[in-house]
Amino acid sequence: MRIWTTPLLLIAVVPSNAQDQRQPLLAELNTLYRGEVKFRIDKDDRLVADFFDASGHFRQDAVYIEYLDSTGFRFNAEENAVVMNCNAANANCIEKEIFKLNVIRHTGRSNFPVPRGDSEGRNTITTLGRLVGQVQVEMARVAAETHARPMRKK
Repeated sequence: MRIWTTPLLLIAVVPSNAQDQRQPLLAELNTLYRGEVKFRIDKDDRLVADFFDASGHFRQDAVYIEYLDSTGFRFNAEENAVVMNCNAANANCIEKEIFKLNVIRHTGRSNFPVPRGDSEGRNTITTLGRLVGQVQVEMARVAAETHARPMRKK
């Protein structure tokens, strides 16, 4: 029984390390927004942003991180918002759920309010870029280590 315990323990530790590396960046984002927007990465490796206002939880944006452009975060002065874009190959990769309207829309961009004290969203843009870049590198590493499914011959 001892022979099987060690490999299982190693398998359980590897994903945990990846999650541990994401936590400081997620905590930094959540601290910047002070509860107005809460970020997390779900079990499907989607970046989920929950939006709150005085009425409560009003919107949720979810996007598979592999479809995000890690350099696609920018400040939009007209909207006074930080904007996130999908990469060119996956134009409508963001699922935007608006609870009041009971609708889910697919879009190519999502905007976040600029956090108080973060002029032009510089810290937010930097942190989002680092988080998305880090997760994309992890996903590429895992994909390179995993063998593709063999094709069946007819």
